[in-house]
Amino acid sequence: MKRAVVNALNHVPVVVIVVCEAIVIYSATAVAKLAFTQLDPLYAVWYRVGFMAVLMLLWRRPWRPAKRAALFRHDVRGWGLVALFGVSLALMNTMFYVAISNMDLGIAVSLEFLGPLSVAVITGRSWRERLGIGIAAIGVVLLAGISLADPQSGGRFLVGLIAILIGGSMWGVYIVVGRRIAAGGNSLDNLCVAVTIGWAVQSLFLGVPAVTHLVHPKATATWAAAPGGPLKLFALLFLVSFLASFVPYVIEQVTLRRVTPAAFSVMQSINPAVAIAVGLVLGEVPGPGEMVGVALVILAVVVTFSGDKAPAPGR
Repeated sequence: MKRAVVNALNHVPVVVIVVCEAIVIYSATAVAKLAFTQLDPLYAVWYRVGFMAVLMLLWRRPWRPAKRAALFRHDVRGWGLVALFGVSLALMNTMFYVAISNMDLGIAVSLEFLGPLSVAVITGRSWRERLGIGIAAIGVVLLAGISLADPQSGGRFLVGLIAILIGGSMWGVYIVVGRRIAAGGNSLDNLCVAVTIGWAVQSLFLGVPAVTHLVHPKATATWAAAPGGPLKLFALLFLVSFLASFVPYVIEQVTLRRVTPAAFSVMQSINPAVAIAVGLVLGEVPGPGEMVGVALVILAVVVTFSGDKAPAPGR
């Protein structure tokens, strides 16, 4: 089965894989957004990161003697980078869930790209980065201005905007630290340990209430409060984590071997469009101005990364 999947990923055009991957990720995210009616976003994201950590541990098994020798040779500075990598990943996911509970999915995905775009500007030396961030800034101002001016937003968009800007910055930290860790080898095993550390830190704040609210659903919960509801919600959260977190990491390890990082990053510019398409199913219909803002962010990603030899890795 594993060989068949790898063979398929090696023969299907990469752009098709990227589009299908985006559809799976944001469809799962849309399901998670619907699950917010049963469990608050902060608690739902604890399960997403937790399931990802468990799946990564079962897959990579870093406790094996052959891997311990390579993984646990880090000095204090090295362990600090791994911990920062994991915490930034957990915070990035946490803020993304807070954002999509307060704004449309497509807009949140677009705004989050400010993270890798900012990294490109800071580390880049060509005109592409400066032009790209300028285009993105116009798009972001347009998106934020239209949404903040809407009296029906009731301040919720502002909460989402703050959350996604923090999440985007954490994506930037994740990129910078991830590159340094990957340069030392064992990137997947280090990712496995980092996710586990990030979940452990996240658990200090969200672990107990997340479990409590699953066993005893909130007052506004419907089917989760029925007999067997918590178990169904638990299974649903696992499915979301599997499709939105674990599967993309596995797929990207195969697809990134077939294309340059620059080409892969440009292909990822389709993500906001896919997120908007998925959001339409939820009744999230963007206005003309918002569509222009999203299009500008997509253009900024294409302009910025089309000439990059080492752009931002996928989230």
